[in-house]
Amino acid sequence: MAGAPNTRNWKANELPNLIGRNYKIHVTGDVEVTATNQTPKLSDRVPQGINPRILLLNLTIVTSGVGGQIVFYRSVQYTKATSGDQYDEVDIFYRGKIIKRIKVDHPKTLAKRTAKKKKARKKKRR
Repeated sequence: MAGAPNTRNWKANELPNLIGRNYKIHVTGDVEVTATNQTPKLSDRVPQGINPRILLLNLTIVTSGVGGQIVFYRSVQYTKATSGDQYDEVDIFYRGKIIKRIKVDHPKTLAKRTAKKKKARKKKRR
């Protein structure tokens, strides 16, 4: 591959566990590869940038063994523990250049929904 590979369907979500105390960021996407023995990988970029709200990741394509020549999309994912609402954006780098910038979603937690329902019930009772 001369330039950056084609990519699609990038998503980044920072989600809590069921209790709502521990958080993880999940980054997923599809990367086009040219052989069945190629696998895309995401890893932390070292050093991270000057803005701590942006997670920098390196995309590499690893070739192992013998594979058939066919162009198709293969899924890639990355997971990392966070402190909760730690990132606003994820930048994906390929060979030193940004190929994709993803906004991080922070879905509402179950605990927040339950608290809102309890408040609404109290207001209705009054």
